[in-house]
Amino acid sequence: MTTDHHFEHPTEQLTREITDEERAEFAANGVIRLEAVIPPAWIDYLRNAVDRMMTDVHSTSQNYTSAGQPRFFSQAFPRFIDSAFDNWARRGPTKHIARQMHPSAQSLRFFYDQVFAQEPGSGHGAPFHQDYAYLPIDGDQYFRIWVPLDTVTIDSGAIHYLKGSHLGPVFRPRSFSGNPDVAAVYRRSPFPELPDFDADYDRYHWFIGEAEPGDALLHHPKTVHGSRANHSSRPRRAVTTIFAGDQVVWDPRPGTSFDHLPGIGRFSVPPMTPGTPIGGDMFPVVWHETPVHN
Repeated sequence: MTTDHHFEHPTEQLTREITDEERAEFAANGVIRLEAVIPPAWIDYLRNAVDRMMTDVHSTSQNYTSAGQPRFFSQAFPRFIDSAFDNWARRGPTKHIARQMHPSAQSLRFFYDQVFAQEPGSGHGAPFHQDYAYLPIDGDQYFRIWVPLDTVTIDSGAIHYLKGSHLGPVFRPRSFSGNPDVAAVYRRSPFPELPDFDADYDRYHWFIGEAEPGDALLHHPKTVHGSRANHSSRPRRAVTTIFAGDQVVWDPRPGTSFDHLPGIGRFSVPPMTPGTPIGGDMFPVVWHETPVHN
């Protein structure tokens, strides 16, 4: 159940248009930093929402560090917990990033959102992984939009993206927390185990996602990425969103994060036929060339 805090949401949209050069860089590398695209009012709005979420911790949140240590906090589907994130998903500017990056899309649905927050001194980052393997959807018209709420540097936990890895192959999901039940779910995935990118890090070409509030980092669902610990005295908070175009289809293959959905949210996925476009109230239309009803 979403908590409505009755806070007035900003109305500003993108501060600028996405360029052809940025679209080309994303297509080549599978990752792009869009500088200064999110209005400051939305950043302040999201900071307050994340602070509420980390203070009044929901039972479905996760912490990837040990008890008593600075947290690496995660909340999947915050849109269903705090209405500020619902406002961000439906009325915020990031849907226009998705629309401009995929101009062939006739409509966009909200699909997924998540909060990630590494407190200062958090000793745990995100292991290398690809989002595609965690999500029961397929198609070219989606990617993750990662909006930082703090200055992000290498020492504060910037994400490392493997350039060109969006061209394949796809690897099995990994449990961030090491939870054995979640790990068992992911072992059902049809994809092979992920290579040890840490051991061979210097062999590859990486994009380091240093960024400022107001930027947006985009990465393709098959781009390999992961983060380090936060060794700084600053928090590293971010809100991420995935929108799906009309050509994205439902693909409930084994071993996705939706196979352990009760642990990340108290809701159920609407019935959908594999290979058909996603739909239902859980995934509302946020943009269409002409108005439609969900």
